[in-house]
Amino acid sequence: MTYVLEDVRIERGGRCVLDLPQLTIARGAVTALVGPNGAGKSTLLRLLAFLLAPQRGRVSFAGAAVDYRPGALTALRRRVTYVASSPYLLRGTVRRNVGYGLRARRAADRGAVEAALTAVGLTALAARTARTLSGGEAQRVALARALAVAPEVVLFDEPTANVDRATLPQIEAVIERLRRDGATVVLATHDLDQAQRLGDAIVALDGGTMQTAPATTVLRGSSVRDGERWLFESGALRLEMPAGAYPNAVAIDANDVFVSRAPLDSSARNSLPGRIVAVVHDARGVLLTIDCGQPVRARITAASFTALGLAPESQVWVTFKASSVHVLREP
Repeated sequence: MTYVLEDVRIERGGRCVLDLPQLTIARGAVTALVGPNGAGKSTLLRLLAFLLAPQRGRVSFAGAAVDYRPGALTALRRRVTYVASSPYLLRGTVRRNVGYGLRARRAADRGAVEAALTAVGLTALAARTARTLSGGEAQRVALARALAVAPEVVLFDEPTANVDRATLPQIEAVIERLRRDGATVVLATHDLDQAQRLGDAIVALDGGTMQTAPATTVLRGSSVRDGERWLFESGALRLEMPAGAYPNAVAIDANDVFVSRAPLDSSARNSLPGRIVAVVHDARGVLLTIDCGQPVRARITAASFTALGLAPESQVWVTFKASSVHVLREP
């Protein structure tokens, strides 16, 4: 793991803004942070960038406990690139801004700068004064600046919030490229669809606390009451959930989902047929994505995967309790 957070708490003005009993961020993967404004996403990113220290708890990075003395933090900060939602651009040209991180590391590499400019589609603007750019163009400069230094960790705070629809695929492609190159990426986003597209793991925050574990299905939809039942509808899916909630988004921890070849004889309220569309083997077992009318993630052991004879396109049933449908609030 790149990060391990244990019993971490951050307070501001006497109010708790982050309270995480346990969180791990996997190396070489994309972890998406979702949740409403004020959920704690930006605070968590600043903690991971070593710009904040917890009032309580322990943060480990690359297997070692973080030493928060100023001298020790300097070396750690060089291993992490933080891309803010409204990035600060320096005086001078776009090209000079993109090369800033390399100069700060005393590793000037014109080839890396030009490659980064090409990756985000800014070659034609390289000689422009950076502070004359639009918000979306400035975001791409910040992205290129991160790419140029071949970072170990990249932290994004709403990287597509200020870009137009035509530019969004280009920025998402850069995030995918970072993952392919082995970088650890943490991405805060309000876009649940984007979190599903890019995230190897999804962490849902609300009120500074983690609502669900990584490897999560996040669904957007609407809530209805059917007699004594409380239902969440997302496309063709109708899920039973805890009583008394009317969310417009829900999350289901992949570890709470049972996979079988036939319907289970179970008291669980949700049982859905589906087809396996993706299989990822990792150190924790096998992560399946199952098309049940909407993608649903399930984590099972490698032994169960083999015993059930599963493969892409296998027809299966997924089963989970109403209490496994966690309420999210989307702005």
